[in-house]
Amino acid sequence: MFGKFSRRHFAKLAGFSALGMAAAPGDAAAQSSTDPHAPGGFPKDFVWGTATSSYQIEGAVNEDGRGRSIWDTFAHTPGKIEDKTTGDVANDHYHRYKEDIGLIRELGAKAYRFSIAWPRVFPEGTGKPNPKGLDFYDRLIDELLKQGI
Repeated sequence: MFGKFSRRHFAKLAGFSALGMAAAPGDAAAQSSTDPHAPGGFPKDFVWGTATSSYQIEGAVNEDGRGRSIWDTFAHTPGKIEDKTTGDVANDHYHRYKEDIGLIRELGAKAYRFSIAWPRVFPEGTGKPNPKGLDFYDRLIDELLKQGI
């Protein structure tokens, strides 16, 4: 399942906040595979995937018209985060999304669940959407489709 997956690849993926799995519909018992990582196997149509949280990976909090989130405020409040880390840069997914998607593809995952940073889409919380915020998610989805995810 992991193909060329190695510790080096895992280190690169360390920025992803979660590794998720999703099963496609079907009869698991009738479609078991011989996946060495899964005693008993998985259905043949099982879909491996990854998942992330926008605040934990995107960064670029002050770029392209993004507004502030409650997490931005919380993380910048003295005494709230012991080591004073914030999501201001995070894993810089906003700028490195193509590289990140390439890593997902190398991992062999076929699905990716991501969250939307609503302050990037609606900087004021309501009103007209931010075109640059929408453009980021358009580019992200286009790249996922291009990579077969």
